Amino acid sequence: MKKTLILVLGLALICTLTTGSLAQEKGKAFLWNGTHWAQVAPEGKAAYIFGIGNLADFEAGANPPGRLGCISRGFVDELKSKTVMEIVQVVDKFYQENPDKMQTSVIEVVLRRCTSLCPPESPGGAQKK
Repeated sequence: MKKTLILVLGLALICTLTTGSLAQEKGKAFLWNGTHWAQVAPEGKAAYIFGIGNLADFEAGANPPGRLGCISRGFVDELKSKTVMEIVQVVDKFYQENPDKMQTSVIEVVLRRCTSLCPPESPGGAQKK
């Protein structure tokens, strides 16, 4: 039942993303940002995080050892100790505390706030070293 619910939520999310991406400029990538994130119910947010984690798991299984991409490695290795809802809460908190950064992609927020792969930005906008 839980897998079915996640699948249904994932499909609903894909439909939402597909519809939104049609309105985007041709040739430009569509990345969810804080504006999109704020418009989605918690279940949709969880489905989004689950979906990018599932893609990372797929990529990790499809590539030989040592050939795993940076982002997939971050999701598979560094996020395995966190629940989907913990990640959703981190993203929610970032956008609530940084209303001027609503154009920051959700994936960037997850990578900067939940992994050590991408250093968090300092308050002035420069990256911490």
